[in-house]
Amino acid sequence: MEQKSEGAIWLASYPKSGNTWLRCLLEAYRRNGLLDINDIRVSTADGGGILIDSVSPISRTDLGYQGEMLLCPAALMHLLARASDNKQLIKTHYANIQPPELPPAIPKQITKKAIYVVRDPRSVVLSISRFFKMPIDVAVEAMRNPGWTIGDSVGIYALCLVGSWSSHVGSWAGEKEFPVHVVRYEDMLEDPGKELRDVLNFLGEEVDEALVQKAVEVTQISHLRKQEEANGFKEHNKTSELNPFFGSGGTRWTEELGSKWVEAIEADHEKVMASLGYGLTTRKQDTIVSLKEVGDV
Repeated sequence: MEQKSEGAIWLASYPKSGNTWLRCLLEAYRRNGLLDINDIRVSTADGGGILIDSVSPISRTDLGYQGEMLLCPAALMHLLARASDNKQLIKTHYANIQPPELPPAIPKQITKKAIYVVRDPRSVVLSISRFFKMPIDVAVEAMRNPGWTIGDSVGIYALCLVGSWSSHVGSWAGEKEFPVHVVRYEDMLEDPGKELRDVLNFLGEEVDEALVQKAVEVTQISHLRKQEEANGFKEHNKTSELNPFFGSGGTRWTEELGSKWVEAIEADHEKVMASLGYGLTTRKQDTIVSLKEVGDV
């Protein structure tokens, strides 16, 4: 007998924060150490244009941003109706907010729980700059912009309201109506096995240590890059030798990000950074808010 979905389980993050890496860890764990980056079954994507197309009689080129947002709840309901496994996650980069006069992209009444992956914004800006081919100043501006969207209405991706880094983190980590487990990218770097165990416990799954070790081994960033180099990555429609999806990983902002941009990012996001344990180098944080309070920042 099929086990019907009891509600959405989100795997959320700001762009370029480690969402896909965690998906790969879970995929390899559930498939006994096997991983094909072009066949990730552990999750689906809420913002995919294919999902919008499945519920829209109008082409996405004519829908525009507001039309796509209006159809998001219907697309999600359609996705959940087709789900036959409560273990499937829904990947999203949407901010957990309700735009004015539009429905929320993350409907609370049909959400069960969420995992939120967060990364130091000083590292995120470097990754966004490389991935989207943005100058650093443009990436810094995007990360402070409450109206920033990614995606398109032509390719496989639908438009996605991301917003600023601080508001995005606050919208998920500060959520009070459903459980949210926060995973720091930097902690995944330090001990991916521990973070995987914690996620499995949050999902209510038994932990098999042998499978954890297999998953950690096959999902090293160097292994993921080799797969992309050999076969491409279908989730990245701009894959090329000059612009791969899987970069070098790590936290290189101290070497690669000048003091001007470090100061700008810390000025924009200091309260939320401090709440997550990201030390400030250029500004003194007088008031450190709790993780649940970042939703009000």
